[in-house]
Amino acid sequence: EFPFYYVQLAPWKYGEKYPGSADRLPLIWEAQVATLAFPNTGMAVITDIGDLEDIHPPNKQEVGRRLALWALAKTYDRTGLVYSGPLYKSMKVEGDRIRIGFDHVGGGLASRDGKPLSHFQIDGEDKKFIAAQAVIEGDTVVVSSDQVKQPVAVRFGWHELAEPNLMNREGLPSSPFRTDRW
Repeated sequence: EFPFYYVQLAPWKYGEKYPGSADRLPLIWEAQVATLAFPNTGMAVITDIGDLEDIHPPNKQEVGRRLALWALAKTYDRTGLVYSGPLYKSMKVEGDRIRIGFDHVGGGLASRDGKPLSHFQIDGEDKKFIAAQAVIEGDTVVVSSDQVKQPVAVRFGWHELAEPNLMNREGLPSSPFRTDRW
């Protein structure tokens, strides 16, 4: 019953130090998100405040603030707080595009830097992910590519160096995710 709040690992150049797949860190992120299924857990996402040159992100105050939001909302029952960034909830294929739904959208979805959404990939039946366009539509993101006419899956931030810009309007970043399981 004891609350357990933790910080998702930050993007970093693991592949340089530990050669191998660039998927290694995203798979750990995926496991960290899965931990939220347990009662009394919470996770601060920090893909937006890391330092690819330093495995220990320097902005500890923001990390602490994000953990405090979870504690205030979940342990101390403060209402009206947005305590998490968007977390993947659902996907729906709509012709040549995929619509992604999220939990924890807060006051709405936004781009952290005002630029087009970054680090989205889409895939057809060939299981070859390519860079995709992603557009916010209400509380969802629509993902597409001219090169994929029959999409089957989306990945977001699925690389150890990814510092994606999708967040909610409260400034909390979305956690990386994938919709495929192959």
